[in-house]
Amino acid sequence: MKKRISFVIKLGFSVILLTLFFSRLDLDAVLEIILQIEIPFYFLSLFIYFATVFVSTKRWSLFLPKGLQYLKLVSLYFIGSFFNTFLPGIIGGDAVKTYYLYRETGEGGLSVAAVFMDRYMGLIALALIAFFGLLTGYSYVKDSEVLWYLLAFLGGITLGSFFLWKLNWGRIQFLRSFYAPLMEYKERGAIIVHGLALGLIVQGMNILSVYFVSIALGIKIPLIFFLMFIPMITLLSALPISIAGLGIREAGYIMLFPQAGVTPEEALSLSLLVFIKMSLVHLLGGLEYLRIGKVKAP
Repeated sequence: MKKRISFVIKLGFSVILLTLFFSRLDLDAVLEIILQIEIPFYFLSLFIYFATVFVSTKRWSLFLPKGLQYLKLVSLYFIGSFFNTFLPGIIGGDAVKTYYLYRETGEGGLSVAAVFMDRYMGLIALALIAFFGLLTGYSYVKDSEVLWYLLAFLGGITLGSFFLWKLNWGRIQFLRSFYAPLMEYKERGAIIVHGLALGLIVQGMNILSVYFVSIALGIKIPLIFFLMFIPMITLLSALPISIAGLGIREAGYIMLFPQAGVTPEEALSLSLLVFIKMSLVHLLGGLEYLRIGKVKAP
């Protein structure tokens, strides 16, 4: 019942935000922009995003026991993405991946820690890309509020990382099985470096994928804006307060990209086509879920 209530609240939040944007923008202009899309560039974006799943799976495998089949992990990654996109608030994608992983390994704490580290490496990669974007694109945002958004984003991740690694969360009984493997990862610097490198590749591919969607729409702005904006939008979209980031993602695009000279209608068109691109890829996870068997709600 709690999960259903959570789902309804998130759905309502997404509907309210989308209704707000749709009522204030010229939807005819949005439709016209979308209908003029250059299909080859959009398919290129789709292919790049599809490829990120395989690199992400490789990153995840670094934190897992040896012997697990890579293609099996790819399957689980697709399934997790499907649940995150189409069934958020009911069964989270990370919970599904953790469940299947536990079924394979029999180690609950390790399963949770491995899924967490995969997410964390992606988050740190986002922060590094945003920091690089800020350094190289400072002149573009020095007189705008975007500068403060970026500083808050980077400061929040830095502070969160400090508390994660400096506090002894193992003192809390129900976190001990998760905390122990987490500390083992900390002592294995090579895995952390490898995971971070793959995280940078994944997030770089994701940003490049969005960039090609913008090209498909005829939006011509420097890539540096994507390096600064997409990490923040990605993090906001991942917050568990809406359905698959709908409404939150659009807010991020509409709030940030006009700083680069993009119209709100173009920003909304970009956001919607990015979501469609993601959904097309994540639908493959639904097929995998049907193929390997259902999962009970945790």
